[in-house]
Amino acid sequence: MINRRIFVSGAGALAMPAVLRSITANAQSLEPVTFRFNWSWVGNYAPVVLGFTRGYFKEQGIDLKIGQGKGSGATVRQVGTKNDQFVWADTSALLVGAAQGIPVTGIMVIAYSNLGILWVDGKTRIDSPKDIIGKKISATPGDGNTQMWPAVLAANNIKPDQVEMVFLDGSAAIAALREGRVDVALGGVSDQPVTLRNAGVNAKSMSFADMGVKTLGSGVMAHPDTVKDKPDLCARMVRAVQKSWEAGLKEPQAAVDALTGFAETPLNGNIIKNGLAVFQGLRTGETPTGFINPASMESTLAVLKQYGGVKTDLPATAFYTNQFVKS
Repeated sequence: MINRRIFVSGAGALAMPAVLRSITANAQSLEPVTFRFNWSWVGNYAPVVLGFTRGYFKEQGIDLKIGQGKGSGATVRQVGTKNDQFVWADTSALLVGAAQGIPVTGIMVIAYSNLGILWVDGKTRIDSPKDIIGKKISATPGDGNTQMWPAVLAANNIKPDQVEMVFLDGSAAIAALREGRVDVALGGVSDQPVTLRNAGVNAKSMSFADMGVKTLGSGVMAHPDTVKDKPDLCARMVRAVQKSWEAGLKEPQAAVDALTGFAETPLNGNIIKNGLAVFQGLRTGETPTGFINPASMESTLAVLKQYGGVKTDLPATAFYTNQFVKS
């Protein structure tokens, strides 16, 4: 039986969406574990929810409680303050947060960065990165896209003054794109373009990776104390996520159905399905699933140090471990 719970664990948790859900049958024999995604329900969460509904976490002795977040930066802070034991967030947020002193360690990475640009075909034509020259581009101050944007410009030999930046919050940026007040918007290639296409808008996208800046993206993170003191729990959590993702790849419609059935508010199945399909194209393809490629992590850190304002003398190996993925 699926029950709803209100999860309260400190003041930090109250700032996040409060609803966490769990399968409570036989919960007394299971270890309670909290896991928070970095945003409201989107397609790339569907495989984990599929594993949850099929009992893959229970098989590992885990009574999982799943929550939603408000962006990777805020989600990383949740695990840093131990309000959540495990989180799903972007690797750039991990490195930015850890360099600022937030205690957080990456324990698996599933995909390359979801960041990119989007435009409405017919109003704007983008065939190559150079086509953004002279365009009016919306961005949200402080988010991951904006942090990485200088690297994208540099990778394509485009000077900052060759584009016109318009800084708006997320929803206003998409509205401005639809209304033609900007030509291009920074966003997530598996998120906003999918939603716009479902609404009948001919949105297209190009990832930062396709623009020459390939950095690691979404993965699972934990507090260093959890990694040190509860290695068996970390290994069981990783195994459950691996099995969930592998099932989601084989049965994407089942994953979509799991998420739409799990969410307490109605979701558009087409948006979830198409978002998952785009996200699956961003998978690192590493074996075993979730393995953090050392060279990719080094490259991601180097980009953030050069363009994203990350200041650290620590090597990339200080911010992640592959010990559980390989166990």
